[in-house]
Amino acid sequence: MAVYDRRVQHALTTLGLTLTPTPGRYGRYLQLLDDLLRHGRPHADGWTARDIDTALY
Repeated sequence: MAVYDRRVQHALTTLGLTLTPTPGRYGRYLQLLDDLLRHGRPHADGWTARDIDTALY
């Protein structure tokens, strides 16, 4: 289960990513993790969505 709190929101804002508080935010956050993982290849080789979640936290 991904961790989402004010620290993650701050990290996303710092990266220029928007995650609004509208319903479905958790699902959109998981999609953002997948997008970041895909975008980070090959620099994130071996990383998982959980690794990115932890880094944002």
